[in-house]
Formats: sequence, C-alpha cells, structure tokens
Amino acid sequence: RSWPIVSLVGGKWTTFRGFAEEVADLLLARLGRSRRVSTQNLAIGGGRDFPADAAARVRWISSVMAETGASPARAEALLDRYGTTARAILAHEAGRQTEPLADAFDYTLAEIDWLARNERVVHLADIVMRRTALAITGRLSRRDLERIADTAAIVLEWNPGRREKELEATSKELTERHRFCFEQSEPVARRDRRSG
Repeated sequence: RSWPIVSLVGGKWTTFRGFAEEVADLLLARLGRSRRVSTQNLAIGGGRDFPADAAARVRWISSVMAETGASPARAEALLDRYGTTARAILAHEAGRQTEPLADAFDYTLAEIDWLARNERVVHLADIVMRRTALAITGRLSRRDLERIADTAAIVLEWNPGRREKELEATSKELTERHRFCFEQSEPVARRDRRSG
C-alpha cells in the first residue's frame, strides 16, 4: 500500500539545501507541479562573496587584516573555517583578549564568544558538535570543554547549575553516543601544538 508520507532522515549543514530540493522535487511531482526557483547556486552564509580565486583571496585577507588587525594566518584560518563570516568574527576578536584554547589552540575564546552570541547556540553541545569541528575532529579536550562552557555560561547567562548540566549532558553525549574519548584527544592536541 502506498502512503502519502515522505520521511527525512539525517542531513547536515553542507547538504541540507540539496536534500531539501530533492524532497521538494518529489513532492512537486506528486502534486503535478514544477519547481519555480532553485537554491543550488545561491550563496548563503560564509559562502556569500567568497573569494573566487587566489588573487581575490589575497585581496580579501588583506582587506580583513587592515580592518581588524588580524594576522594573515588567523584571517586565512577563519576564512577556511567560516567562509566570509570570518570578517565578523575577526572584527569581534579585534581589541579583545584572544586567548587560545589550551589544546585546540587555533580556536580562541573570543571566537567561541562570537559563536555563542551569533549562531543561535542554546546548548554547549551546539558549540562543540555543530558550530565548530572540535568534537568531530577529535580535538576537544576536557579542559577546553570547561573553558568553552565558561564562555557560553557568560554569554548565555547560565547559572552555575545550568553550566554543570550542560557539561554533563555534552560529555555524556560525546562519550556514550559518539564514543568520543577525551583521554585520546588530549595528548594528540598537545603533541600537535608542540610540533606546529
């Protein structure tokens, strides 16, 4: 028996538009209609105004450095990480203490602060699993998770009890659901820092 239900499972930030377009096409076909607009080539978020070639990239980085005082390496790293949204993050870092995380030293507390303020963060897990690559790359240490929780607690006005619940819930999800091992990630991150 055929059911008029379409189920969606999964999907990530990098694939959500293509996924949505496939489902919309399926539903439009069932309704006997056709697509009027496609988002396939519509640049959004950090993809908007992304430098199209090496020369444009150099110009973009130079411009952001002049505006924010960021180093070339920092501007390039954030451009790679966030696309052109890096400009806003670097502006947020300008004039602030940009203390790096202890083990994932290419992330700063000011960057985490910006994410918590601007990226619809509700939970600590939003930062470490969805707004950064810290967990998925195995670079998240317990002490960095604590520091990120401290920053999120200030920005999101969590009381000490909420901060502890967020730490517990995030640690549990990482270790039990995703089999994340903090003990393995910490020495790797420290070793990378010494060699870099």
